[in-house]
Amino acid sequence: MSFNSNRRKLLDENQPFSHRASHARSCALLVAQKFDMKRDDLIQQLERETGIDLHKPQSSAELRAALEALEKLRLGR
Repeated sequence: MSFNSNRRKLLDENQPFSHRASHARSCALLVAQKFDMKRDDLIQQLERETGIDLHKPQSSAELRAALEALEKLRLGR
């Protein structure tokens, strides 16, 4: 599944939170692959930079903030 497909499902508030969190981790995997990194290394980097642990996200706001950070990384901003 593509980054944009996972992004769309992550943002779908009608989906269960656990599914949305899974799509966030899938986005992280795709960004990590782009930079030849392990997914967990990228998730740790994201946690250091944003304070958000994608293994245990606490809210929809955290998922959106993590997605924004991942999109910046993905697009090189």
